[in-house]
Amino acid sequence: MNHLCRMVNVANGVTKDRLNILRTKGVDTIMSVASIVQGIADNADSIIETGASASSLGVRWCLELDVMPLYEGVLKEVGDDIRMFVRKAERGGFENVHKLFTKLAENAATPDFIQINTETFSDHPEISLGFEEQTRMINAIINAVKAVCPECKVILSTGESADNEKAKKWFNRFQVSGGKKFDIIALRYALSADTFYNLSLNMSDLSRRFEAEILVDISGQKNAASADIGLSDLDSAIEIVPLDRGFGVVYSNEGLDEATLVA
Repeated sequence: MNHLCRMVNVANGVTKDRLNILRTKGVDTIMSVASIVQGIADNADSIIETGASASSLGVRWCLELDVMPLYEGVLKEVGDDIRMFVRKAERGGFENVHKLFTKLAENAATPDFIQINTETFSDHPEISLGFEEQTRMINAIINAVKAVCPECKVILSTGESADNEKAKKWFNRFQVSGGKKFDIIALRYALSADTFYNLSLNMSDLSRRFEAEILVDISGQKNAASADIGLSDLDSAIEIVPLDRGFGVVYSNEGLDEATLVA
């Protein structure tokens, strides 16, 4: 395999047998999602199992932190009191993520990366926050992780993979609003000849502008192997990201069975 990271999106509790199969295909990193709720640290067995399995097989692990379930619980408590929502959600995000990572550390199952979805708030019709408030919420999550795992790398994920103006605007505002340091920008993307050139331009600009590595996430595309842009074309575009900041690709667990990764 070339130097690119090969990441696959799996469910927590994935078996070691499946991880071994993925590893033989060249996968070196797995990604799973933790739905953050109140008291998640007390019900984290499947998350711990995933991290421990990855560690024992020498595979890196990225844990995506989905905080919306926690925020929805806070919203039910406070209603339309946005100031109270921000205070409780910010504190709840920090406390629950910190307790979860403490539990993971106690079980030698800490991830190498975390991922946070930048569209967390814009996707919810009942939560309307200013950008500074959104930044505070994201910072609380990053701070909670770094307090336990300072070496864990931070991935910020966006769906604006082929719209450079929108992607650039979000990351600019995040930095101006005091956003914490991040390491990798993940671009969620569906392979298509119509948007591939725009993806390439976006990767190059974002990597230079924000000094971040670039990860392309095609895990939402189950039939990526049959797309009109091949996986080898995607690899080539990532490899020429300036300053060697092309990080890798995220595949779907199901779709990877039919895909051929490039050596």
